[in-house]
Amino acid sequence: MTTKLKLNSAVLLAASITLAGCQTTEIVPPKTTPQYENIRTMQADIPDSDGDGVLDDIDECPETPPNVVVDAKGCEIIIEGGDALEMEFSGFFPSMSSQLPAIYDAEFVKIAEKINEYPEASVFIFGHAATNEIDEDVLATFGFDSLSRNRALIIKNTLVLQHNIDAKRIRTYECSNKLLVKDTDYINPSFEALNMKGLEAKQRRATLMASSNVNDLMDLEYVSYKRKYGEYAKHCDKFE
Repeated sequence: MTTKLKLNSAVLLAASITLAGCQTTEIVPPKTTPQYENIRTMQADIPDSDGDGVLDDIDECPETPPNVVVDAKGCEIIIEGGDALEMEFSGFFPSMSSQLPAIYDAEFVKIAEKINEYPEASVFIFGHAATNEIDEDVLATFGFDSLSRNRALIIKNTLVLQHNIDAKRIRTYECSNKLLVKDTDYINPSFEALNMKGLEAKQRRATLMASSNVNDLMDLEYVSYKRKYGEYAKHCDKFE
């Protein structure tokens, strides 16, 4: 074999090795593919006449219309947002004062904007007083016979005079000290700014609630509204 022939053979052998190294291994798919069966949930034949998922034995709203969200008692849950307004705000006052602190000015701008977005919404304002503010000796000294009423009125006047909210949309209530708060209620960052501490400070408040669905506290149609407004309707007296 000549030197040229040996050289050509070596080249061919190297090329063969190179091509063999470039080949890829083909993965053959399995002959059978697993089949996934639909698993049907079997439901017991338990009475639920309105089909809301709550058994008739514990369903407090047995004729719930279809396609609504219900609570554990089978009553419709009113979902806030969308085309409805449900808003709540509480402002806190210094002792024996009906002057709302200026730190709430920015909040009232936002509140007024939202109320104006829903011209059909009603506004409810509840004035409260701390127990030590309605003590007979204190009242005799300071002459405040309706501090909780004045606190509700200051909120109303702020909305009407400064933010052009129609006074006819606003209803004011005097709650005095009938609705006491718990130690965990009204955790509000404004407490630090006002240097308010303790339950008595939390009693000195006015609460604003605005709703496009509730117009009369004496006619609360849904359970969710009864929970939210029921105590105010029971304990507070309307005066404007």
